[in-house]
Amino acid sequence: NTKKNLLLKMQGIKLKIPKFSELEQPSSARVVISNDDLLIEILLRVPIRSLLCFKTVSKRWLSIITNPQFSILCHPNPNRAIGLFFPSAYSLPTNREFHYVHFDKKNPPKPPFKNLKFIRDSSGISVLQSCNGLMLCSNSPSRLAKTNYYVCNPTTKHYTTLPKSVLETENSKIHGISLAFDPAKSPHYKVVCVRDSVSSPQHYQIEIYSSQTGPWRLSGDPFIADVNFSKGVYWNGSIHWISTIGNLTSLCYNLDFERLGVMPMPPLPDDQSTTITYFGESCDHLHLIKFSFSTVRFDVYEMKSDYSEWFVKYKVDLEHPDELNYYNFTVLSLVRGRREEDAFLVLAIPGDCKAMRYNIIEKTLEELCDYEGADEQVYFLNAFEYIESLCCV
Repeated sequence: NTKKNLLLKMQGIKLKIPKFSELEQPSSARVVISNDDLLIEILLRVPIRSLLCFKTVSKRWLSIITNPQFSILCHPNPNRAIGLFFPSAYSLPTNREFHYVHFDKKNPPKPPFKNLKFIRDSSGISVLQSCNGLMLCSNSPSRLAKTNYYVCNPTTKHYTTLPKSVLETENSKIHGISLAFDPAKSPHYKVVCVRDSVSSPQHYQIEIYSSQTGPWRLSGDPFIADVNFSKGVYWNGSIHWISTIGNLTSLCYNLDFERLGVMPMPPLPDDQSTTITYFGESCDHLHLIKFSFSTVRFDVYEMKSDYSEWFVKYKVDLEHPDELNYYNFTVLSLVRGRREEDAFLVLAIPGDCKAMRYNIIEKTLEELCDYEGADEQVYFLNAFEYIESLCCV
């Protein structure tokens, strides 16, 4: 038959299959493939999660996407958080699980990660701070293993282990360690460590590590302060600390000049019933929220960039007659955007195991997640912002 005859004729004949490069390509495709500038402009408009897959297209695409300058270009300025993650209450330190809450409930993507096992440490990983797409982490120390610190990118799942400090042999206690990273200014990051001074008892000493220059080194003279060093906030080129109980005090450390300073604090009423419930940064704005217990009305303060004063940026009223009782809530995050109407608060309702999104301008309330009745409880108080990033560590 015809099919059999065709097969017999093909025997002993070597067929040449044309390569893709030999096929005639549309002129527009050739232009894109041969022009790096045009290809970069296209890739800058691709979602970051897709870019992670595109790295496997070719060595040239991999080189472009992993270039530190490209990672800076693809991050909008300001680059705001798109979600929060927080540890499960019942997961073991050696196998810590994380929950993720996306800020857009209508189009929630797959969680960026459920654990940090890509950091190879058998004792388990805890998150200390998130800063503009990078995270500062530590292992779970024990009597047999000392504390290790890591800087990781949860989007790319890359990490680096910070070197040991020369002061570790001096048994100098660490009181706080903070990450400083601004991809709009530099692809490099710095880590600031506040520990006991070896030379001056009852004093603190700052150590600084730079991903650009290398090892830890001492910075400045020993000093005395009364702030919470475990909750540092990076903003305006400085790490900021405040006291959260007692007299309200502050301290800031400028990384460019390596100089300590103070900033004014908003006044507190004499009855001491008001406390700081939130201190954080979003899209180049530093915010502070203080209110009395059993209240749904409070002010959101913002610091001027010249550090001259705090001013009331928003007045919040959470009185919703048709909603549940929200007198027992905490502020997890304040997220700003390019437009004023983009600002919103993320509130935790611990008693109801819920997280809510409150649009500050429109004064609308939306439920983001509800863990009531779930098999696992969550630590709402240990929430960290998630920002997509391609930046290298």
